[in-house]
Parts: sequence; structure tokens; C-alpha cells
Amino acid sequence: MDRQAAQKAFEVFCTGKQLSARQLDFLTLIIDTVVRRGILSLGDLYEDAFSDLAPGGPDDLFTGDELERIKVIFKELERRAQPTTLAA
Repeated sequence: MDRQAAQKAFEVFCTGKQLSARQLDFLTLIIDTVVRRGILSLGDLYEDAFSDLAPGGPDDLFTGDELERIKVIFKELERRAQPTTLAA
């Protein structure tokens, strides 16, 4: 996935919020990882790559509602990444 598409997916999530530096760094790491891997799940946010910013997982930085929204964004990104038609 290209960086611009990944960033755009998180724009609405960030709109109207005053995010801390740690939250912004965490979201940047999410975007970087989505660009590299293509998809992520909420469970991936508990991996070592993310634990430097949030040792207790994303729950350290975001509310349950915010994590649900992130999960929805991941599903939207996954849906967009999948082909919509079968090859002939």
C-alpha cells in the first residue's frame, strides 16, 4: 500500500483530536508498518515493534472506542487491498 493511502485512512481518526506525541509516533509506526506489510490487525499492535512506544500495548495510548475505530480502519485498508475482480 502506498503511504498516501495509509495516511489518508487515518486522517479522519485524527481529525478534531489533540493527540500526544506518543500517540502520533504510534500512528506513524502503524502507517509505516501498513506501507511495508500491506495489512495489520489490532493484535499486531502488541508486537515488539510497537512495545517501545507502548509497553502495555495500544491500550496505554488509546481508549477502547479509539481502538475499535483503528480496527475498522484496518478492515477498510484490507478490503481496499484485495482485488475486486477475478483474473480471467
